Amino acid sequence: MAWIFLLVAGLCEMVFVVMMKLSEGFKKLKFSLLTVLFMTASFFLLSLSLKTIPIGTGYAIWTGIGAVGSVVMGMILFKEKKSVLKLLFIAMILAGVIGLKLTSGA
Repeated sequence: MAWIFLLVAGLCEMVFVVMMKLSEGFKKLKFSLLTVLFMTASFFLLSLSLKTIPIGTGYAIWTGIGAVGSVVMGMILFKEKKSVLKLLFIAMILAGVIGLKLTSGA
């Protein structure tokens, strides 16, 4: 169950970053509230996952999911620049996340 909590926590992190962007510096109430909601959910689920997953592994995977998701969402939703190098580095982060999961022993 801890790995499911961690995955959902990472997805919530990705969503709260997108909502933060849409809040325009917390000037738009709806997106500001969604930012706080998803941020709280993300931290709560991360804390549940860290009951059994080692902290270094859990935190790195959580940030990796959030980072990759944020970059991809930025390219899709906000038309941020795409490049072969950017995609290569995203793949490297994904490889690191997968490697941590495979070697975690949890």
